[in-house]
Amino acid sequence: MWRDWTKSQKQWTKGQFPNIPLSAPSKRERGTLKYALLMALRDQPLHGYAIIKAIEGTCGYPPSPGIVYPTLQMLEDQGFLLKTQLQTKKVYTLTEDGRRCLNEHREVVDRIETRAHMPRWNSIPGIGSKLTEIARAILANYHYLDDDKVSKIEDILEETRKHIGQLIFER
Repeated sequence: MWRDWTKSQKQWTKGQFPNIPLSAPSKRERGTLKYALLMALRDQPLHGYAIIKAIEGTCGYPPSPGIVYPTLQMLEDQGFLLKTQLQTKKVYTLTEDGRRCLNEHREVVDRIETRAHMPRWNSIPGIGSKLTEIARAILANYHYLDDDKVSKIEDILEETRKHIGQLIFER
């Protein structure tokens, strides 16, 4: 079982499974950046860096400026934003068409807002970093694992999950 998985991992790296992404799933649902940008401007006009920081505050990570600025330009071209120069900064304001776009895509906006309120690893940094260390230790050393060791790790993780559940719900 374990060896079959490691063989398939090697096939992935050789591109034999073109429909399976090699990287982890993106943190943001595909196609939602434009709505996140519009949402960041609902309450007040902002310059580009402030928009990135607003999205980071909402979503927990900053989107890349390399994708934010072209998307802002696209939204301006579509009439959803108005760009003005204020000293050395370009300030973006949501237009009525931009507000209408958010209202027309309420389902997507609601999904983004729901995700924004979900706890993230950095909500409890000690636990998040420990889980990350465990995952890294396993993944970085997977070539030392055999089916027996994988089974033992699964048992340890299951016992740990049970203990954590008991701790959380104890009175």
